[in-house]
Amino acid sequence: MINQEMCRWVFRTHVLDRAGALTSIASAFSNEGVSIDTIVGHGIEQRAGVDGSVVLTFYCSEANKDKMVRKVKRLSKVIRLEEHPYESQSLRKSALIRCNRQLKPRDVVGETAFLTSELVKSDAHGWTYLLAGSPSDLDPVLESLEAAGIIKDVIYSVLSL
Repeated sequence: MINQEMCRWVFRTHVLDRAGALTSIASAFSNEGVSIDTIVGHGIEQRAGVDGSVVLTFYCSEANKDKMVRKVKRLSKVIRLEEHPYESQSLRKSALIRCNRQLKPRDVVGETAFLTSELVKSDAHGWTYLLAGSPSDLDPVLESLEAAGIIKDVIYSVLSL
């Protein structure tokens, strides 16, 4: 029997940098009723030898993930697809956050590792930081900062490989 437990997944698709690449991937997900949580794309990766990448996260059963692998791989603009469980230690997640106070080192300590933390800007509106680490280390830190009322806004959050 196929496991129907819902899990978070990450796809990184290497695509031809052509109009409609992102739309065709999003349509494939929409047609199967699978909602995309986060998505980021960028153009030419000269060093990697591909036109571009689309990295997305989503939540579904393993059976639905396998169906999405087959559908996305068949898209004409997709060159290659890498799939990862969200908890994979090979993934890195970054978040640009605006805070109502300056962060202290203890604020950005993950469960198993320190996070990368960089002050990007401070002004009358607050402090903006770039935080990065594995999703399993970064997510609990973000949840803790939100629960404590420290985060005013998460400006940008993305998974990358």
